[in-house]
Amino acid sequence: METRNVIVPVHDGPLDLARPHFVGIGGHGMSALARLLLERGSRVSGSDTSDTAALRSLEDTGAAIAIGHTAANLSADATVLVWSSAITPANPEVAAARRTGIPVVHRSDVLAHLIDTAEQSVAVAGTHGKTMTTGILSAAMAHLDPSYAIGGTPVGRPAAHHGTGGLMIAEADESDRTAGRYHPHLAVILNVDDDHPESYVDLNDVLDTFERLACNSSVLVVSADDHGARLLTERLQYAPGPRVVTVGESRDADVRVMRVVWDGAASHVTVQDTDGAWQHFTLAVPGRHNAMNAAVAFAAGCVLGAEPADLVEGINAFRGIERRLTTTGTSGGVTVLDSYAHHPSEITADLAAARMLTEGRVIAVFEPTGWTRTAALGEEMGRRLAAADEVVLLDVHGTVESPLAGVSTAPIAAKVAEMGGRAHTADGSRETEDLVAELAGPGDLVVTMGTSTAGRVGRAVLVRLAETPAAAPAA
Repeated sequence: METRNVIVPVHDGPLDLARPHFVGIGGHGMSALARLLLERGSRVSGSDTSDTAALRSLEDTGAAIAIGHTAANLSADATVLVWSSAITPANPEVAAARRTGIPVVHRSDVLAHLIDTAEQSVAVAGTHGKTMTTGILSAAMAHLDPSYAIGGTPVGRPAAHHGTGGLMIAEADESDRTAGRYHPHLAVILNVDDDHPESYVDLNDVLDTFERLACNSSVLVVSADDHGARLLTERLQYAPGPRVVTVGESRDADVRVMRVVWDGAASHVTVQDTDGAWQHFTLAVPGRHNAMNAAVAFAAGCVLGAEPADLVEGINAFRGIERRLTTTGTSGGVTVLDSYAHHPSEITADLAAARMLTEGRVIAVFEPTGWTRTAALGEEMGRRLAAADEVVLLDVHGTVESPLAGVSTAPIAAKVAEMGGRAHTADGSRETEDLVAELAGPGDLVVTMGTSTAGRVGRAVLVRLAETPAAAPAA
């Protein structure tokens, strides 16, 4: 998602997490940290602007939750206030903490503390796929009961857990440049792409952050196939750095993906490990990109000293991450999948996976995320979306106040049309779900893509289809 372009100061003093207060506690990364601290025995409180299922879950686990931001939410006995990059300095709770002398720290300071104090730690990074890979690795290592913090919710498991095994597995977010401040035993870098134009100048700027993370680690597990990851590996050849283990389909990969066979939504993956042995596992998530993520997680588990058989058992048991190509439902012969994709590379990967799941048409419902990203990458989004048979565009979802004027979906729609695709928007006379339900016919697959309301549109489409007699696919 788009963040504010902020400079995040490093907290270099002691960190007392006995009574933390989280401002913006409902965010993916923040709620995961809050849950992990709750399980460690901390008395957690927090606030956010709107009520969500994530907040109710934290409340059920023992957190004190307030809706809305006000100085009164901050208890006098709070030992630290935790903020994220979505929070402005003018936030009344942040201001109250500074006024009363309560330490104010960024969420990355808390995560860095958890990584530093673990017996063994992993930071999983990359422009795309880090949530999925962190989830797969935590499942692969489940026999050791690791602690973990994920920026999404695994199917059937919470987004965070405090384990007894001494291992900490953490998703490292690069959007606000904080990934480079972690010092894990093992760094995992899946890919390097230019995804946050509000925070980075260009790809080299992004590479700098990932290089800092890599050089802060003892071992780096990195993609052998991704262009940006290979640039990173080349950088590391010219300076002292970590031991590097590469993973991918490339012939020179240390852990090589030998074969991927698809069976419906499942991927059967064969890898050759560093000892030359072939290992086989099944990932119950569609898409070649996710099969590659699983191979990286397998390699990371091997570096951590796990037995291949235990890793295979854990990966086989993994059931995916919510909103990462998960099935919303089926109605009238139409299946709806929900995806978090918001970058051109993610759009391409998820539409390719959708094609593997149906012999009918693929209809993409896309909600662009971030004003700066949409302005910079909108045409490329349209180019990639044109791979769908029909494209329905929602309004731009802004997670922070727009620094730009006039940003819209018009360039996306124009590029879809230029590439020979069909783009649609609701015209105000009917709801978006009505438009999608009219476009979809038996055998078609609808993929809702975006970080906010797209998933709700998918659920509404299923309701509309259930109310309407099945019709033949639109011409």
